[in-house]
Amino acid sequence: MIKIKTIYDKLKPEFKTELNASARKYSSAKRLKYTLMSKTSWQDLALSEVSTMATYCGIYTYKLSGQDIMYGGSILND
Repeated sequence: MIKIKTIYDKLKPEFKTELNASARKYSSAKRLKYTLMSKTSWQDLALSEVSTMATYCGIYTYKLSGQDIMYGGSILND
């Protein structure tokens, strides 16, 4: 059986660690984590979810390119 990776599975380890720490503190970060665990394609995310991800994953938005926001470039392992 082949398991399709979710966005959460594809997150780079440093962002996943930061998200897990935030999810222990904040219910909104926990909701984001479950959202990422339920979606398989970056394009399924709303821009507000990407913004929230930056907050709870410790991603500096000034370092993100348009490519990163549109396709998850520097955020995902794939």
